Amino acid sequence: MLNKKYASGSHFLGKIYTSNSQKLLFSKKAQKVISKAIEESGFKELGSFYHEFPQGGFTGVVVLSESHVAIHTWPEFNYLTMDVYVCNYTKDNTAGCEKLFDQISKFFEPKRVIKKKLLR
Repeated sequence: MLNKKYASGSHFLGKIYTSNSQKLLFSKKAQKVISKAIEESGFKELGSFYHEFPQGGFTGVVVLSESHVAIHTWPEFNYLTMDVYVCNYTKDNTAGCEKLFDQISKFFEPKRVIKKKLLR
């Protein structure tokens, strides 16, 4: 039975613009930052998949026991999108979800972040 006290999930969607396109080319450093941010935010990583494109840029998805993180980079436009969704009907994870989004964003040295929050 759903606990009506909390939303079932917090979902942060973002467009992030950076002047450091090097951080958008390869996923290895980003993977470490994302895994560390997940742990520091109190969530559990179950697995991940990253793909680097031959022309540069990468896409990555991390499955959490609480839901997921997804990132797609476009170094040619100094731009990435990020999707962080955390669900749990027994407690409100909104603060942890936002912390996770913000920690990952910082790695990319953002010039501008457009962040939308959805309660699901």
